[in-house]
Amino acid sequence: MKVTIVGGGLTGLTAAYYLGHAKPDWQIQLYEQAPRFGGKIQTQQVDDFVVELGPDSYLGRKTEMTDLITNLGLADTLVSNETGQAYVYDRGNIHPIPGGSIMGVPTEMMPFVKATLISWAGKVRAGLDYFKKPYPLDAHGDVSIGHFFRYHLGQEMMDKLIEPLLAGIYGGDIYKISLLSTFPHFIQVEQKYGNMVKGMIAAKMSHQKAGVSKAAKGAVNEGDVPRAGKGTMTDAQFDKKQSSIQRTNGNLKASKGTASQSGMFRQLTGGLESVVSAIVEQMPSNVTLTTKALVRDISYADAVYRYNVNGREETSHMLVISTPPATYKDWFIRDTGFDGVRNMEQSSCAIAIMAFDKATFDGELKGSGLLITRKTDTPLTACTILNQKWPQTTPDDKIVLRVFIGKPGNDVVERYSDEELSALALKEIQRIMNFKANPEWIKINRLIHCMPQYNVGHRAAIAAVREHVKEHYPNLYLIGTPFDGIGIPDGVKQAKELVQLLTKSSTVFGLGPRLTKVASEGLSIAYCSGF
Repeated sequence: MKVTIVGGGLTGLTAAYYLGHAKPDWQIQLYEQAPRFGGKIQTQQVDDFVVELGPDSYLGRKTEMTDLITNLGLADTLVSNETGQAYVYDRGNIHPIPGGSIMGVPTEMMPFVKATLISWAGKVRAGLDYFKKPYPLDAHGDVSIGHFFRYHLGQEMMDKLIEPLLAGIYGGDIYKISLLSTFPHFIQVEQKYGNMVKGMIAAKMSHQKAGVSKAAKGAVNEGDVPRAGKGTMTDAQFDKKQSSIQRTNGNLKASKGTASQSGMFRQLTGGLESVVSAIVEQMPSNVTLTTKALVRDISYADAVYRYNVNGREETSHMLVISTPPATYKDWFIRDTGFDGVRNMEQSSCAIAIMAFDKATFDGELKGSGLLITRKTDTPLTACTILNQKWPQTTPDDKIVLRVFIGKPGNDVVERYSDEELSALALKEIQRIMNFKANPEWIKINRLIHCMPQYNVGHRAAIAAVREHVKEHYPNLYLIGTPFDGIGIPDGVKQAKELVQLLTKSSTVFGLGPRLTKVASEGLSIAYCSGF
């Protein structure tokens, strides 16, 4: 069997790694257009700094990534984030995010009443949700995040808390992003309990009853409401798994910054790209990896896929695609059944990472960082204080800020040069955090049209693409960020599930005993994150 995988991000690499182990007699070829593997994951060593130019961590309780790291022999390099208060900057003022809330939705009276971020009028309006009925959804059971939460909690809560927390995850317009495709459990909670306040209070009580920690409740970047039950481990379950890893590797200690602490995110001492390097180095011998490979003109006829790689015609019995939406503009060109993928909107953003000397830094560093409201007059959306969130990445005498640039409707990320973006990010964060110190260095990474927008109707559009592929393209598997999820563990999980589907087994090397969602539905498509 000859299998071709297009796309060498972590999802494509994971699929090749597990499939190569599961089917040593199969010939597997992976093509990556870029000169390096790893997709958005990009780690640089700058003197004694570990600098993440793309994603900087993953959610620890989504354990598929940790399982892969353990398989690769890197578990002893795992660290967790330092926990701390997060803040919101709104038009000149910095406020702590109210306690007792789940992803911005209040579940406790006193912390919300005492919160300085929301005015009394805004608090009263949010409280009135207790008497609201469920939002009238569209024919597909969908609604935008913005319209849903404005209906339930009011405009001020939307502008100052919900939008900064949720919109930044997908880098888009919160009044266009689909709630069904990003946070569907909010709809389920609302439909079950009648409104959001009642529903989130009930969810909080179920957390406490099941023993799920406060850290788990904060998992806002994984696309679902943190909850007890399927997909979320209790504290006891998680601690047992961490203890098992420690016993296996011997040298994981319960000290500052290690994975045994309660921080909900995970990183590696060598950076996330150390996972990419390890999986490339340990790739089975029946897998061939090729960079700088431009794949074009994919077609299917007579049970064979034909395509062009750097001007050379190739064929394959099975094709796995793990790439962003824009690549589909060059493939299946005359087939409108793929329009739901190729016509997806994609947003742009940039990350500016800047290092300062701690002795001369003249600002106040609060908690782990801050979110910035959309109505604040700045193109910045957030700032993480890396030396306080991830101390192992930074020398003790330094400060590192990770600044995010790019709001919907603001095109500076695409128009400005790297030098202009660096100057803009520094000027704006100096103003917002009220300091004058200049950095020792700044690193810029711009991600142009790289974040698929899960707009209202996304789930229906993708379902149509999946059904089309199932009917017309045997042995074609579409995986990647256009389909279902943008988190790193989600991509690894779906790659595993694809391999289980292809091998008809739930006990493939490193995969564990779980049956796959894809296999159980009998579909010919797997879908996952494209990191």
